Amino acid sequence: MNTNQLPEPTIDLEKAKSDISNFGYCIVKSVLSAEEVKALRVRLTEQVKAEAKLGLTHHLPDKKQLVKFLLNKGKVFRDILLKAELHAVVGSVLGDEYLLSAFHAHIAHPGGEMVFHTDQFWMPPPTTVDKKTLIRPGSITRARNRGHHVGGEELMHAPTISPAVVCNAMWMLDEFTADNGATIVVPGSHLSGRQPDAKIDEDADWVSAVGPAGSVVIFEGRTWHSTGVNCTEETRTGLTTNFCAPQFRQQENLLLGTRPEVLKSMSDELKKLCGFKPWQGYGDYENSGDFVERDQYTAGVLRPTDECIAKSTGCESLESVR
Repeated sequence: MNTNQLPEPTIDLEKAKSDISNFGYCIVKSVLSAEEVKALRVRLTEQVKAEAKLGLTHHLPDKKQLVKFLLNKGKVFRDILLKAELHAVVGSVLGDEYLLSAFHAHIAHPGGEMVFHTDQFWMPPPTTVDKKTLIRPGSITRARNRGHHVGGEELMHAPTISPAVVCNAMWMLDEFTADNGATIVVPGSHLSGRQPDAKIDEDADWVSAVGPAGSVVIFEGRTWHSTGVNCTEETRTGLTTNFCAPQFRQQENLLLGTRPEVLKSMSDELKKLCGFKPWQGYGDYENSGDFVERDQYTAGVLRPTDECIAKSTGCESLESVR
């Protein structure tokens, strides 16, 4: 692969779409204004300090700190979810319909370590040429399969591979550099058909996805990546918006976890993105309407009694009328 042609920050969305198709990632610059970056940093700093006082801080073994479920933690976060530039690229990967899967802040502290993975490690690999299933879907685990190559030499150059069903974006609230731990990727790895392995892929063609604050690096779910090692004395902060095709389970349970006051303020477009609108009959319930709502339930156990039939709003459950 010609490294002179690797993705660089661009405002050309057609170039960005071409980059993610060819290399598995792209970098779109100037999506956030300086004012938006500042507002996001101020709100995030407040949240980090407040959560620390309550013992809600999430530190990972690789020295990355997470601030989870940003959907609930400020309008300034929710405002970036519908950026047209983001969805132009994500839609080119996932198609017409997809869901927000998770929305976190990622803070890379000095030091840390690389953890090679893809964001759809849970996707069962294609069957072998003799139609043998390598992994049962319900037996895939993060500990056993994330960051581990499965399938042996037969799948090193598989004739068919799984499609991308995930597409994720990292918003740069700081300048991302090789020194401060910018996300690292292997260009073209999305077409390898396999997962990266910490033991055999350390010397793969890893490159840093660098860009100025206000940029967003977008990579599809099959692309090998990791947080880089932060060799500076300062933290490096980004926000991740993770998306999945509508057939798949979201990382965060947005239907249950979204706060009532946030849900009340959300546009139909944002509610649809978060999964409150059924898709092709999935995520639906009896008589749900266009959008599912909280505290709405299907009919329970019924019996055709006079007492039940007389109720204009529906029957009580059998247990409650006995």
